[in-house]
Amino acid sequence: MRNSRCVALAVFSVIAVTVVPLTTTGISAGAVRSSTTPPIGRQLAKLKGSDTTAYDGFGLSVAISGTTAVVGAPGHANFGGDAYVFTKTAAGWEQVTELKASDTEGSSSANIAGDGFGLSVAISGRIAVVGAYGHANGAGRVYVFTKTAGGWKQTAELKGTDTVAGNNFGHLGCRVGHDCDRGCAQRCQNGAGRAYVFTETSAGWTQVAELKGSDTIHNDDFGISVAISGTTAIVGANDRANHAGAAYVFTKTAAGWKQVAELKGSDTTAGDFFGTSVAISGTTAFIGSSGNAKKLGRAYVFTKTAADWEQVAELKGSDTTAHDDFGISVAGLGTTAIVGAPYIANKAGAAYLFTKTAGSWKQAAELEGSDTVDGDDFGLSVAMSGTTAVVGAQGHAKDAGEVYVFEV
Repeated sequence: MRNSRCVALAVFSVIAVTVVPLTTTGISAGAVRSSTTPPIGRQLAKLKGSDTTAYDGFGLSVAISGTTAVVGAPGHANFGGDAYVFTKTAAGWEQVTELKASDTEGSSSANIAGDGFGLSVAISGRIAVVGAYGHANGAGRVYVFTKTAGGWKQTAELKGTDTVAGNNFGHLGCRVGHDCDRGCAQRCQNGAGRAYVFTETSAGWTQVAELKGSDTIHNDDFGISVAISGTTAIVGANDRANHAGAAYVFTKTAAGWKQVAELKGSDTTAGDFFGTSVAISGTTAFIGSSGNAKKLGRAYVFTKTAADWEQVAELKGSDTTAHDDFGISVAGLGTTAIVGAPYIANKAGAAYLFTKTAGSWKQAAELEGSDTVDGDDFGLSVAMSGTTAVVGAQGHAKDAGEVYVFEV
């Protein structure tokens, strides 16, 4: 059950929290599993950019790898955009750098959009990736940053081999996916859509594949969401089949990247937007369907078997109602998943933690930010690494935004 909004991600949110099912008096940040296990759902930190102001949208995108998190603020500097890197130290979470692209620009007039650098972010180890969907008259770019002994440095600027103005390569819903030395960036447009795979070699970053769904057509928006794990990528097309949606699984083989499955929810229909968000961890995929049942929302879990990819669970929040948009963001790692519902409670937002135990997926906690209020959109972005989750609340403080770090 839920607090009366005394404390309130998404694309990723984190929260001071109402935890299900345990409660423990005297612990304000949440409840603990037991006296011998780590706390679940406890808010560990609240992050802000060192120079963010109203309408910067800090937290519209979030990513985390180990003890390093990246947060996008695409509205910063008149929508030129920035991204901020935070690291966990003995003293807590601290901002260590502010990333800027070498050639992005802000809006010069009311009729000219800025580049929106930071609308999508990803990180894996020493490499961070940031999208700027508005660059070059909306053709879009993706920028690669590498952590060196001297700090974080831009090491590449990526674009699709056939992207043109208006394709929005690196767009938000088109979240950049990244895994080790592979990158997957995408083109979101009012069309069929594409996803592009890049690989880092000794000569630099090179596009190695252009992916498309086997049956996608105009207006399907293939590429609205992407994720990659090892040699498997998943791409959402949430407008497919009158907005019912679909997600496509690709695997890297000796002959290149090949589509191996097309996923649909067991009960999704027109208007459900299955594929709005996707995540993948090994042989498990997590797919958000934010429009399901009049935007009540759902998230679906699929597992790869010897025969195919099979749906093994359908997730929903314990207290979500119509128009909460549960499933607009998802993150998953092994037997743990986080799903954002940014519009619950008059858009204060929440994020839901699910764990797989004894073969079944169950809600383990409902997260809320310690100071989120109506309109904060907590849960619009979510990300997870190990036992740490980050949740964005880009609407906080007149859209200046905040990000919350949780123990999961």
